[in-house]
Amino acid sequence: MWERMGAPKDKIVVGLATYGRSFTLTNPSNNGMNAPTSGGGKAGEFSRESGFLAFYEICEMMKNGATYIWDDEQKVPYLVDGDQWVGFDDERSIREFGVKMWERMGAPKDKIVVGLATYGRSFTLTNPSNNGMNAPTSGGGKAGEFSRESGFLAFYEICEMMKNGATYIWDDEQKVPYLVDGDQWVGFDDERSIRVKTKWLLENDYAGAMVWTVDMDDFTGKCSGRKYPLIEVMGEELIGRPKSTSNLESIVQKASSNPLIKVSVPNTESNIIHEKPDLTPTTSDSIKSNALANDDETNARIVCYYTNWSNKRPGIGKFEPEHLDPTLCTHIIFAFANLNSEFKISPSEESDETHGSQTGLYDRVLAIKAKNPNLKVMIAVGGWMMGPTPFKQLTENTYRQTLFIFNAIEFLRKKGFDGLDICWEFPRGAEDKEKYVSLIKELREAFDGEAKGSSKSRLLLTAAVPASFEAVTSGFNVPEVNKYLDFMNIMSYDFHGDWEQTVNHNSPLFPLNTASGYQKKLTVDFSVAEWVNKGASKEKLVVGLPTYGRTFTLSNPNHTDINAAAVKGGQPGQYTRESGFLAFFEICDLLKLGATLVWDNEQMVPYAYTGDQWVGFDDPRSFKVKVQWLKQAGYGGIMIWSIDMDDFSGSCMGQKFPLIHAAKEELKGYKVANLEAQSSNINTAIGQALEKNKDEVKCEESDGHISYHKDKTDCTMYYMCEGTRRHHMPCPQNLVFNINENVCDWPENVEGCGVAATTPS
Repeated sequence: MWERMGAPKDKIVVGLATYGRSFTLTNPSNNGMNAPTSGGGKAGEFSRESGFLAFYEICEMMKNGATYIWDDEQKVPYLVDGDQWVGFDDERSIREFGVKMWERMGAPKDKIVVGLATYGRSFTLTNPSNNGMNAPTSGGGKAGEFSRESGFLAFYEICEMMKNGATYIWDDEQKVPYLVDGDQWVGFDDERSIRVKTKWLLENDYAGAMVWTVDMDDFTGKCSGRKYPLIEVMGEELIGRPKSTSNLESIVQKASSNPLIKVSVPNTESNIIHEKPDLTPTTSDSIKSNALANDDETNARIVCYYTNWSNKRPGIGKFEPEHLDPTLCTHIIFAFANLNSEFKISPSEESDETHGSQTGLYDRVLAIKAKNPNLKVMIAVGGWMMGPTPFKQLTENTYRQTLFIFNAIEFLRKKGFDGLDICWEFPRGAEDKEKYVSLIKELREAFDGEAKGSSKSRLLLTAAVPASFEAVTSGFNVPEVNKYLDFMNIMSYDFHGDWEQTVNHNSPLFPLNTASGYQKKLTVDFSVAEWVNKGASKEKLVVGLPTYGRTFTLSNPNHTDINAAAVKGGQPGQYTRESGFLAFFEICDLLKLGATLVWDNEQMVPYAYTGDQWVGFDDPRSFKVKVQWLKQAGYGGIMIWSIDMDDFSGSCMGQKFPLIHAAKEELKGYKVANLEAQSSNINTAIGQALEKNKDEVKCEESDGHISYHKDKTDCTMYYMCEGTRRHHMPCPQNLVFNINENVCDWPENVEGCGVAATTPS
């Protein structure tokens, strides 16, 4: 503006701020640029001015768990921490501004030479388990063997770190890598980031690149196999030198696969976990009761589905029942059995049953119980291949349903299964909803009666149920379903896939900050909470974790972020042989072959890409994060779909079943509250809980963004709903809540509250 008003360029000095402006968000869920606010942010501890924070205070916010977001349009960062929002400048924005400032101040582009570094800045992490961008540090990293300066490493020293087992991570937002090795963290440039920067430099028509310094590149070629690998890349991109090869690519590929094993999960004190309001238990004691401080035992369920087609895969993808680890899971569910024309349970594959000397899959799976008598082996009937029609036909006739139940008990006892898993995918509409309850009610009552009459342990009754909030509303009377099932296996995956035109993750824990209201509901966190909101007991909810990924073919291989355009599903895997789908052991091999691994710190899941192929999946890190979330929420355990798609042979990662082991390790010491009580008497414990909670306010989106509700037990309190989030609020002293006016009022104006109790201070 000053320039346009006539000020000479050589007299304009551009100011850069070392502070940020802060705001209090009207709705913490709406926290992007231009989100509505109710006023300035909280005053800083030292600057003590509302709406204002010094950079050192902002830095502390980042260290203490605020979420950092880079706005790529305006080239500036901002932080979100609950309802607090702060916009500020950091090294990245000032660096971005720096080159552009020279340009804006009149420097000709053909005289601007952009500096590139052949060294990295290193740090010592406060907590090696919290090692992402903006993780807290206690000081500079250890001095290098040759550069001998704390907080600083030459590229040739960094290269040796990679070769010696440090974990390489590519930050796809900032387009730069970093390494983690125990408590050592180093941010640096490599061949890939140098190529990105030189391409940006060319696109902006700058004069060239400057290196600081030539002597910190791998000048001998000792590590990478060629001399000056970083500077050589600059020559290739800027002046068209012929490309030559180095060992760096293979070194990075090897180091890139390490996050699947070595990169630890952020601890439960980080913003990833506690910033989500749905994770807050209803009482402070509930978190304490959910962890056994000095006990590795857990009563959480680890339910593993085994698929009877997994032994048809070729080569090392072939999974036999003998691959099952008898101590890995608490329950194994054989998927799937069918309903035949007489509505009896029947094998879906000829190989399921024993024929002569050929032992069937049923018997081979059940045989592992000999190695672990506590293991429960169940069978699932239904599934997507059978579809909903046989269940609809079964339940439309009372005689058919009764005969099915009688035959089901006979089948389970004869074969030796411990229970039945109902996989009706999916009941829809009022009629199906009623029939579904009738089916599981009669099954449960029959299982109870048979157990009493035979003096055997009661057969278990479970169900695979959808994660989709729409499917739950359409097909499930949740309080009734909750009464009769021992537990529910929530299929909290397949939120996205190649049926869509953009890439998205199969099973995100949380939504993107920029997601629409509808998209925010397509997450594990929202979906499981929806079952609770509709009447399910937390201890009966078993959260599904996928051992596979959904894949896409990108429209443009240069556009790889979430929501990038896709033309179709990804290429079929060598073993699973299905377009748009890869087992984890196939994804692991993809990473070893050089695919780029990206951790999405908003959705708390990884994805990877190579060329035009893109896959969203879960790895040990995301399994651990999901289990941490599950423990804080108080859910009943995890369900694995499916055990045969983990790296069951250890051929990729060197450990058998690395995903399931990661989740199981994180469950150690976790105590699921009320687990024993919920399975004892379906009509007393559950009925009492429902009666107790019948007056509890449930927040629904349909009520509007902000709605108010009466506390039926206390006139001086009320509930404010913010979407699906509920706040229990007090009125000022001597006032009571008036539901007709949605205000705190004098007691004489509110029927039934004529004498005000003293409002708790």
